[in-house]
Amino acid sequence: MEITTVEQAKEQIKKWLVENHHQVNEIKDDGSSFHFEVDYPVGSPKRQRVLQPKEYPGLIVVLNGVSIANEHAEKIKTLTDEDKEKFYGAIRKDLLFLKNSYDINLDDENIAKTVQFSFEFYIDSLTKTSLFEGLLLNHRTLIYIVTKFNDKFGIPVMPNMTKGETVGNA
Repeated sequence: MEITTVEQAKEQIKKWLVENHHQVNEIKDDGSSFHFEVDYPVGSPKRQRVLQPKEYPGLIVVLNGVSIANEHAEKIKTLTDEDKEKFYGAIRKDLLFLKNSYDINLDDENIAKTVQFSFEFYIDSLTKTSLFEGLLLNHRTLIYIVTKFNDKFGIPVMPNMTKGETVGNA
């Protein structure tokens, strides 16, 4: 079946996610034609979002993100501006040619607060493969960021996660 409408895309995406045993929650979002929160990997507390932003007709976006642990942020503060740029620059180079996009959100002191990932495609290329490619690539990018920060600054002490939490920590 060729998918040509947002409603068809919504139903097909939900069907594929449920078939693969994902927990799918529909999120109320006035800016989106549809917005799902999905456990990925299956059964994990990690969450990703799959949505269709109204202001971009036909675009499907898979979103994920990670908050930077306070311990890591404190250690970043001790770096020189040059060392911060080297660290962020290495991440940028490593992620440059991936099919997903990322955004390192920095505060006024050039301290990373969050990193968000997105995988975008249009309805005309919507397949089960494209959907799950986006979920997998975002998940791998999240794991990369967590590993990169842990390798540089050590493994932080993590608070207990609550069910439904959508963001992890690096």
